[in-house]
Amino acid sequence: MRINRLLVSLFLVMATAAGVHAQSPEAIARLEAARTADPASVDALRSLGVAYYRSDRFADASAVLEQARKLAPNDGVSALYAGLSAERVPDYTTARAAYDQYLGIKRPFYALSARRTAKKVRLRLLAIAREESIARAKAAVAAEAELSATPGNPRTIAVPAMKYSGPNAAELAPLERGLAELVITDLAKSSQLVLVERDRMQALADEIQLGASGRVDSASAVRAGQLIQAGRLVNGSIVQGGEALTLSTSIVIVPTAAISEPTDVTGGVDKFFDLQKSLVFRIFDQLAVTLTAEERAAIGEKQTKNFDSFLMYSRGLVAADAGRFEAAAELFNQSRALDPAFEAAATQASFAEAALAGSRITPPMLETSLPRAERGVVSKAVSGVVAPPAPPLAFLAAVPVLLSSIPSLPAVPPSPLGSTLTMTAQSVNPPLVSPLTNAAVGTPLPATPVINPSGNVFGLNIVIFLPDIGLILVPRR
Repeated sequence: MRINRLLVSLFLVMATAAGVHAQSPEAIARLEAARTADPASVDALRSLGVAYYRSDRFADASAVLEQARKLAPNDGVSALYAGLSAERVPDYTTARAAYDQYLGIKRPFYALSARRTAKKVRLRLLAIAREESIARAKAAVAAEAELSATPGNPRTIAVPAMKYSGPNAAELAPLERGLAELVITDLAKSSQLVLVERDRMQALADEIQLGASGRVDSASAVRAGQLIQAGRLVNGSIVQGGEALTLSTSIVIVPTAAISEPTDVTGGVDKFFDLQKSLVFRIFDQLAVTLTAEERAAIGEKQTKNFDSFLMYSRGLVAADAGRFEAAAELFNQSRALDPAFEAAATQASFAEAALAGSRITPPMLETSLPRAERGVVSKAVSGVVAPPAPPLAFLAAVPVLLSSIPSLPAVPPSPLGSTLTMTAQSVNPPLVSPLTNAAVGTPLPATPVINPSGNVFGLNIVIFLPDIGLILVPRR
């Protein structure tokens, strides 16, 4: 009973230590003074950055926490709050770098809370990927004069969405993005080319309203290529006439604005994937790329042969580009149901579902998911106290104190007490494999007690579970 009371008291103390303190200008002033006194102090920078963040001074917080995380690459609090602050600026490129740093920190297997936080950060990264692409597109447009003066590498190829023309736009227009995705995937199989990601190109196209009139002319394509820093663009179209589809492409040389003669293939919808492969090989000829036998064989493999599945997949790309992850996941899963072998649909469905989960993770959720010890560091920072990072095993230092507070059992005849303790120990340590012991499968942990003349118990294994640490096996005395 006394042991139970001690454990309950210990948990209450740990919970109280994570309490949230009120923010005040005086607290920030104290932390600013500490930073001024020692500009290279990671502890002072981290604490000040957290306080700035809690005061909604996100730009100030981001600047200070960037210094802290670069000085201390393994400081999780600095990296996490650097990411949170950069998101609110917003500066998604910096946020991604900070979150990636947080995920790169090595943690022991028993750091359960830190691992749960890392899982949330991974999901959050997927959610901000679209926002990052949009921000990069806006930044490219803002720096257009500078980017236009720097020619892109001829090996870097961008493929804007193919433009659909025909009577069934409501149904078939999504093929614009789906066909571009197929072409990019196939072109990337050549070691001679570097492909711009489709979603990055789409974000730029949306920013400058590329092809808003229904077609992409040479001038628009050149501008897009300059902004994306591509040397060449594959400009394409899908034209429907009756039951036939004509797929056509031309190559735009970005630095000179020259555009090649178009090449096209025509056939029925039932031959769509044959047409796509034929078109891709013609694009390689237009780009003057010689393929190896292995590359040619890999490019010839079809991701799917089911047109309805691919059309559903293309609709999923449209939804994902718009940030409608729930609808995108549903469409990708429908595509996968129509063709279970379509691996790209399964991959995109998983991505959309993860991005949806990440979009629901708020900054407060990330903060509260931190281990208690790290939340204590944050609380001290908010109250104006410079605190060092919490050691991952801070609680273990208290184990000897805990053990010393457990009273010795009185000396009694060994037989009845031994029987009772044996049954108790077996219920606490059933036959199983534990990461805390070398016991073999099916071998019970040794738990037969021995009473020495002073009344101390040997052989009884006490297992304590801590939410932030995991299972702890108290060593035998």
